[in-house]
Amino acid sequence: MKLPDNIRRDWHYYAVAIGLTFIIYGVVGLLGFEAKGWQTWAVGLVAWVISLWLAGRVIRRRPEENPDEASR
Repeated sequence: MKLPDNIRRDWHYYAVAIGLTFIIYGVVGLLGFEAKGWQTWAVGLVAWVISLWLAGRVIRRRPEENPDEASR
C-alpha cells in the first residue's frame, strides 16, 4: 500500500499534532477541570484545534521538489 504524497511528506506534522493533543489533555486534567456532558466534546475540539495550530507553527512544510530542476 502506497500512502499519498501529502501524507508521506507531512507525517511528522500529524505526529506532533497527536502528541500535543495528549499533552493538552494532560494539562487540562492537571488543572482539575471536570468536563461534563457536552463540555467533554468542547474540550476535545479545542484541544485538537490548538494542537493542529501549534503543530503548523512548529513544523514547517518542505518545499515541493520540482522533477525538472532535480534532473539538472
